[in-house]
Amino acid sequence: MENQSHPIPEEMPAMTLRGTVLFPKAMMPLRIFEERYKQMLRDVLDEHRMFAIVGERENVSDEEAASEPPFGMATVGLIRISKKNEDNTSFVLLQGIERVKIREIVREEPYRVLRINPFETLVEPNKPVHRAELLEQMERNMKLGGEVNDDILEYLRPLEDDVAFVDLAAFTLCKHVVRKQALLEVQRLGQRALMLLDDLKRENQKLELYKNMLGKQDDDGSLRN
Repeated sequence: MENQSHPIPEEMPAMTLRGTVLFPKAMMPLRIFEERYKQMLRDVLDEHRMFAIVGERENVSDEEAASEPPFGMATVGLIRISKKNEDNTSFVLLQGIERVKIREIVREEPYRVLRINPFETLVEPNKPVHRAELLEQMERNMKLGGEVNDDILEYLRPLEDDVAFVDLAAFTLCKHVVRKQALLEVQRLGQRALMLLDDLKRENQKLELYKNMLGKQDDDGSLRN
């Protein structure tokens, strides 16, 4: 199981955020300033210290948008740090602990509460995780001037758990929210790893093409034949 030490309740408070996807094991800093989330924070700190981070679907009607329509998959996080600020806001460091499937919205007031089911990653022994290829493409990305840097590689390389390796790589490197959500929703680890590998390869191809184009430019910026 992705989470063994913190049992997940069937009903879970949730924060719905546009453009945000949390993965298990990943750390997410949050500033809590809305009254509903201040109340939620007080309540969960007195109980299990957990709430879900749910992505908000975009490109919906105005009527749907008013209800903050959630994606069907989310990640429950555990509060590792909570610090109240002088302006009555709070700083929270949340660590993802488990994927969950949203069954229904239980209530909206005073904050959103979801009924959820755990959604465990399926690790298939006969399906490769492509760790070596992923690291190779990350190193290539760094050489091409992409998002990967030494800190990211030093963070990911020592991870022995394949699920943590793939999830943290996806959380760190995937910049497109819809694609990130799609990666979160894939249950089979081999498929998730392959999707991430394909993304890295495409990004590196673009960077290489751009680098080659720059290499063909004359001093005035025009392309040589």
